[in-house]
Amino acid sequence: MRNIVLYLLLILASPALLLAQEEAGQDTAPAVIPAAAKAKLVYLLPDPSVLGAARMGEQKFYSSDLYRYTDGGADVYLDYGLVAMVHQEYKSSSTDCTLDIYNMGTPANAFGIYAAESSPDYHFLPIGAEGYGTNEILNFLQDEFYVKLSAFSDTEKTAPLLERLAAEVSRRIGASAPMPQFLSLFPPQHLVSHSCKYVKKAPLGHEFLAPAILASYAWGEKQTVLVISKSPDPAGAVAKVEKLREYFGRSSGVTPQAELGPSAFSGSNHLEGEAVFLAAGSYAVLCLNPPPDAESFLKAVKARIEETGAGISF
Repeated sequence: MRNIVLYLLLILASPALLLAQEEAGQDTAPAVIPAAAKAKLVYLLPDPSVLGAARMGEQKFYSSDLYRYTDGGADVYLDYGLVAMVHQEYKSSSTDCTLDIYNMGTPANAFGIYAAESSPDYHFLPIGAEGYGTNEILNFLQDEFYVKLSAFSDTEKTAPLLERLAAEVSRRIGASAPMPQFLSLFPPQHLVSHSCKYVKKAPLGHEFLAPAILASYAWGEKQTVLVISKSPDPAGAVAKVEKLREYFGRSSGVTPQAELGPSAFSGSNHLEGEAVFLAAGSYAVLCLNPPPDAESFLKAVKARIEETGAGISF
């Protein structure tokens, strides 16, 4: 049985595989950073006096020229709407630390890039809305900011300094919503913890499904991927289902699933395997490798959307 979770992570990572910026884009001037956004990033930089650390050099700012700092990895940040990033280095006794704060414009965009770089098997931390880390790194999400810290020392553990820096940045960001509201669309039963993603471009390789949220579900060894794609209205959701119907119909027959509604079908191909897809209000739902009782699961998904989907945007 194919490893659906691995497949999902590989597909979601595909934007980051666009390693080269186009030469024309490299030659243009970087986007101007709004004064308010720049001032906010400066404010978020911790005061060295409260950390027992010193700032090393001046802070550096990036926007559309992020490729000058993140060699080969800038495209995915720009795809998620990067407004600006500030880079600052610190030193505490024998520990060197790097702090990067990304203003992604909206909490949804910040969650998108954070989730794209995380995995369910990471060690998660109660910092900001959510974070994860090791002895050498600590990354967290809070409001429209994605914060990344890394540290190195030959003689001592670096986690204490990372935690102090992260706590101070979080305090300066201030109170904010714990996680994006759209995550409430996923039924909690059998949901794989920390598997939720937000994809703005070509979810699972299908541009017409953008934007979408995705999550993994598990029933023992059975692993399922659930995709919820947002449309402006119910007609848009039905149109997306029709495109899925055409797509799966090219490989096999497509069977109506009347028990799930008039715009519900099942199909399969050699890439995604078995699939059930349907319209639920303004959302198109795609379930890959459906669970043993797919009907009950997808009815629960529809009910969840009906209960919480109104007014949610992504």
